[in-house]
Amino acid sequence: MKNLYFKMIILIDLFIYIYFLISYTITRNVDIALPPIIRYCYILLCFFLSMLIENNCYSIIDKRLLQTALFFTIIADFFFIIMESPELGIFIFIFVQITYILRHSRAINLTAIHIKTLLLLSTAVLFLGFFLKPKNIDTKLYYLALLYGTLLINSLICAFLTLRSNLYYKHSSLMIVFGMFLFFMCDINVGLYPLVTESYNIASLSMTIYFLIWFFYLPSQILLALSGYRKLK
Repeated sequence: MKNLYFKMIILIDLFIYIYFLISYTITRNVDIALPPIIRYCYILLCFFLSMLIENNCYSIIDKRLLQTALFFTIIADFFFIIMESPELGIFIFIFVQITYILRHSRAINLTAIHIKTLLLLSTAVLFLGFFLKPKNIDTKLYYLALLYGTLLINSLICAFLTLRSNLYYKHSSLMIVFGMFLFFMCDINVGLYPLVTESYNIASLSMTIYFLIWFFYLPSQILLALSGYRKLK
């Protein structure tokens, strides 16, 4: 029965994503092509997919960290998609990336050099972000996003380092890497969207960026959910 649920979730999410791509080419409107509630259901299904892992996991810790990250994700997306509250959404997504960093850093032996490099990179990003702050943007939201962006970069690095470890099988390491890379690309466009909308007010460019957010984000979540399976069914 669980195998049936697994296949159903994969098929439903695949159908939603393909429908979204086809519908967008016709409507050129993300909200019409894929209404917010359907997007949120897609994310919920990814969380449910992680709950079906059970004994087909790498370890109890790995499974719990993945499920925790996806649980935080559905809370964050509730504020982003349903409540339209970006501040609370970004705040919860900070915990999403912290959880993924904890999960993926277990696959590598973090030496003092690794830690110093990550700290130096984080300091550089925060320093640049502080001095490059745009004038016409909400200060609280900007600094919250800056903190999140710093964690996101570290999370992406940790994801790539799983390729060099023996903790995960190759398929899981690749899913982690591609999942986090797509996550990263999504958030790059999330950051660009308000800048383009408020500074340049180019409707066509804004809609393209809005589309790219979901183009990257939806597959990232199912890849990360599947990465917890030691053997794909």
